[in-house]
Amino acid sequence: MPFKEATERIFNKKICMNCYASNPIRATTCRKCGSHELRMKAKEKRGGQ
Repeated sequence: MPFKEATERIFNKKICMNCYASNPIRATTCRKCGSHELRMKAKEKRGGQ
């Protein structure tokens, strides 16, 4: 992607593995369901193509 600022804003988030809500990068619990199971948002597409 051509714009570094835009890609940082889009991809620097954590995703809840329980309810799929997006959370801030510094989050330790989900803002929506309170779960501690957070992962970083994927930066590359999955799949074989």
